[in-house]
Amino acid sequence: MASFRQTRKSAFTLIELLVVIAIIAVLIGLLLPAVQKVREAAARMKCANNLKQLGLAIHNYESTYNGLPPAAVNTSATTVIPDLADYQKAGGGYARHGFLSILLPYIEQANVLTAAVGGYNFRVDWNDPINQPATRIRIPTYECPSSPSEHIVNPNPQSTTFFPATADYNAITRGNNNSDVWVTGLGYAFPGTDGVNSILAVNKKNSITNCPDGLSNTLMLGESAARQEGWALGKQYATSATLGFLAGGWGQESNNIVCAGTRGPITSGVKPLGKVTLGSQVAAAVTINGWNQGELYSFHSGVVNVAFGDGSVRSLRSSLSMSILQRLAAKADGIPVNPDE
Repeated sequence: MASFRQTRKSAFTLIELLVVIAIIAVLIGLLLPAVQKVREAAARMKCANNLKQLGLAIHNYESTYNGLPPAAVNTSATTVIPDLADYQKAGGGYARHGFLSILLPYIEQANVLTAAVGGYNFRVDWNDPINQPATRIRIPTYECPSSPSEHIVNPNPQSTTFFPATADYNAITRGNNNSDVWVTGLGYAFPGTDGVNSILAVNKKNSITNCPDGLSNTLMLGESAARQEGWALGKQYATSATLGFLAGGWGQESNNIVCAGTRGPITSGVKPLGKVTLGSQVAAAVTINGWNQGELYSFHSGVVNVAFGDGSVRSLRSSLSMSILQRLAAKADGIPVNPDE
């Protein structure tokens, strides 16, 4: 009598299926941080390249005018300032612009320059109706890809019809200009009002030779991202509507960084106490990524990108000391400095 072996079709049991799903979930959990790190590394590299392009544009401007562009034109003077002849208004005085609008001809943005009827007009303010069609346009070179901002000031606290495009990069104009901070807080001689200034000057075309500490040792540009909103230690505390003033537009005359340091301690998502003004505040000061209102601030983890006067781009750590920050920002402190200290 023939015997037959009964065969059973193999299949996953419920337990086996759950084990496979659990393993896949663990693998995805391990993979996601790696993917995020790769994305952030790419964003940080793109950001550094943007600063490199801006540094190159500044030096091209210098080659044309034999002077560096103004960090901003925001004077109410009625007397003649030779450096600002290109920004004189027809009725007297000077038009208000930030250095990023001044650099437009040097970053290959012909479409922005021609957006205004008759071309971008440097003899009227950046937000004049004539220039508004241009200053509404987002410019990728001015935007850090890590910034969570939409790069548009909307709502605009000063207008219900004009929503300017924003920038994450600012000119660095000086370090802390309080002598007590230098003498009592840092233990250094105060370099003087002009000595604490940086390479780019407000309302002036500074000379490229007017940097005693050397271009490669002095800050010129840096991130102050999402400035149309208020951010502290990685969390938002104000929108463009609640900030209380218009900020962040790439053409705006207030787009400059003062590396004074932020008073600590800082609570994440809470507006800080303000900038460092006394030597006794130095020990608790936050130098990098503490506050985005006129200080160095990025959405990169633990660093901020900056450009030095020679056009080189580096990342500064969030742990950077006030001593190093001040020596990097001041063009004539006369003290050797190593950003990696």
